[in-house]
Amino acid sequence: MGLRQLFESYDKKVLRSHFKHLYAVARADGDVESEEVELLIRLAEKFHMPGSEVTAIIKNPESVTDKTPKSRRERIEHLYDLVTVMLVDDRIDERELVLCKSFASKLGVLDNDVDPMVRDLIEKAMRGEASEKAVEETLIKYR
Repeated sequence: MGLRQLFESYDKKVLRSHFKHLYAVARADGDVESEEVELLIRLAEKFHMPGSEVTAIIKNPESVTDKTPKSRRERIEHLYDLVTVMLVDDRIDERELVLCKSFASKLGVLDNDVDPMVRDLIEKAMRGEASEKAVEETLIKYR
């Protein structure tokens, strides 16, 4: 395997892991709403994931190994995506919030920053702030 294939393979594993986490947030309240499904489909398309791969992850999420992105920017982007999935049905379910905070910790957010960062990202998402702007502001605020 060449160096390019190695990086592509790693990136694909990170995206599969991220999609698994997005799906976990969507189903955390026990019910995957149509809005959540639509958002998951849009995100899968953004990640260039074929439908067969999405279906495989949904059917067997445990088969996907957790992989954390290497860059801080990408970790915050993933957290913003998770918050967006949590909010897509216009309500914050406590189970989804707890899971988002858990993923924030797994993504390397410092314990003291988890609550305020997730709260800030929720506010940005609720205002409809573009992902790029929300991530950039979060990177600056939480160094």
